[in-house]
Amino acid sequence: MISSNILFDAEGHAITPGDISERINEFRDSYKDATGCIIQNSKELDKNGEVFIKCAACILPSFRMTRRGPFKGVQIEINGNVEGKEVLLNCWNAIGARLIEINTSVLQSGFSRDRYLLELSEPEREELITKIWLITKDLLPITMGEKSYGLVGASKILFSVLPEIVLPVDNAQWLRVFKTVDLGDVIRCMVFDIQQWERTTERQLNEMDHSKKLTTLPSVYNVMAMHAREANETENNKI
Repeated sequence: MISSNILFDAEGHAITPGDISERINEFRDSYKDATGCIIQNSKELDKNGEVFIKCAACILPSFRMTRRGPFKGVQIEINGNVEGKEVLLNCWNAIGARLIEINTSVLQSGFSRDRYLLELSEPEREELITKIWLITKDLLPITMGEKSYGLVGASKILFSVLPEIVLPVDNAQWLRVFKTVDLGDVIRCMVFDIQQWERTTERQLNEMDHSKKLTTLPSVYNVMAMHAREANETENNKI
């Protein structure tokens, strides 16, 4: 199991619910607004990929993924049209049918979408993680840039329509926080970390954002993962 010190400090103490809420409150508004938007809009996917394209075009700019690389220029115009959507259509054509299958499973499960990962049984969760990793690998040829890892774009694309399942992971997090190239391992780490934290604090992580924009487990966990990345970078700079 990956040791990440995301919801626990280096001494093994759980980050308090109050501290997590404060870090969410201080986190950049562009992420919170975009994430709140995709959580609402990705509840049900359509077969033509219109929801996918708009959700991806909404979240990618908040991660600064549209300034260069394969998603350069992707944005939602004032009239609601998506500019530069060709690359997103390529993504949808490669993985859309499987995303709809997962989305349908979530809708039909009867589980809380915000806590879906934890409400699944372990065998069901492992089956889901395997599907996510296979989808990720099929996205890599499209999301790989000259100076960017395809894993970064793939995780953010998947987060845009599966914000109840996938963690968006940037370069520094892959290298210094999770230290893996397997998105499945990242999801397993996140689940284990959240389970331990909730058991210790007797609180639910998805309830930490008082603004109610970040309501899914991965959306809240990502704020803490970003904080862990920044703390890691600060520590490395001291060496």
